[in-house]
Amino acid sequence: MRLFAGIELDDTVRAACVNAQNRLRAANVDARYEPAEKLHVTLAFLGRIEAERRDDVNDVLRDAAARHTPFEIPFDRLGAFPNTRRPRIIYVGCYEAGAEFRTLSQHLRDAYRDRDFSFEADAVAHVTIARVKGGSSKPLPMLDVAPATLRVAQLVMFESLAHAGSTRYEVRERYDLSAARS
Repeated sequence: MRLFAGIELDDTVRAACVNAQNRLRAANVDARYEPAEKLHVTLAFLGRIEAERRDDVNDVLRDAAARHTPFEIPFDRLGAFPNTRRPRIIYVGCYEAGAEFRTLSQHLRDAYRDRDFSFEADAVAHVTIARVKGGSSKPLPMLDVAPATLRVAQLVMFESLAHAGSTRYEVRERYDLSAARS
């Protein structure tokens, strides 16, 4: 199984991301655009895991949800990895994700590191909306994003499945964030 822990989008944030995709298409950005149903926020990409480890990775996510309260992420900018001058991955993100996101993602990744998973960088609150084709040397167009705030009340374990030459994501588990601080 290929699993990752993440956050589902609500309809408002999903629509803002699709709107950004449409504006990029109108600006002739040559990219492979992610289907609306695949849009999400990744907290920890775990990769291929053995079936017998599934309960353990789900326990980590369940524990993280129990230790954190709902919060909001204000998606309000267009960005790119590795940078906007030479974009490879285009995303809708935020200028400031907030302490709650940083604390949750760090807690979750530390717990997965304790179980021999590794991560190259800290989690960044973003939704990948497109992957630039080839070796484009065009910078990312300067486009505004209509701000949309996501209320995060659940953590989700997704499975990435090969499907007809591409991938699709299926929700395997959902865990509500705690209603009160402990």
